[in-house]
Amino acid sequence: MSTSVSVVGTVATAPKTVTLPSGAELCTFRLADGERRYDAEKKEWIDGHTNWFTVNAFRALATHAGESLSKGDRVIVSGRLRVKQWEKDERSGTSVEIDADALGPELRWGTSVFTKRTHAKQGGAAATASQANAVQGDDSGAELAVGEEAGFAPESDAGGAATDESSSGPGWFVPETSDDPFDETS
Repeated sequence: MSTSVSVVGTVATAPKTVTLPSGAELCTFRLADGERRYDAEKKEWIDGHTNWFTVNAFRALATHAGESLSKGDRVIVSGRLRVKQWEKDERSGTSVEIDADALGPELRWGTSVFTKRTHAKQGGAAATASQANAVQGDDSGAELAVGEEAGFAPESDAGGAATDESSSGPGWFVPETSDDPFDETS
C-alpha cells in the first residue's frame, strides 16, 4: 500500500542525476517544506517548522528534472510517500522520501516556459518538438511562443513593477540555515 502526497516546497540541494545499474535514470534532491504564518501582534511573517523530504524521480521524469531544476526553485511534487527507519554506526533516525510521479514549477512566484520532448532521438538525447520538426522539414508550430516574444516580462508583475523573488509573503520559504539532518554542509 502506498500513500499519495502532494508537497509544495523549495529545492534545498542541487539535483543529482545518475544512471542506475538497470540503465534507468534517477534524479534525487532534498525538498524543504517550510511553514510560514503571519503574526498579527508583531505584524510580520514568522517561520515555523520545516519538513524535509528526499525526492526521487525515475526514467524520463528524472532526466527532465535534472535538466530543469536548480537549488532554490519552488516546486510542486506529487508522488508516493515512503517513511524508513535507518541506523548507521551509533546513529539512527527516520527518512521521509517521495517517489515522484509528477514534478513542476510552483507558479505563484514566477513564470515558466515549457518545452515538450518527443521520442525522436537526436545526438543521444530526446529532441524537443521543434528540433524533431526541423529534422522532418516541418515547422507546423510544435512549440508555443511564450516569454518576451509574447509580451510577457517575467521580471515584472502585471502592473509593470519589479517583483522581489525574496518576498517574505506566505509560501515563499528558503531556509537560512539548515536543520536538515541529512544536510552534508552542516
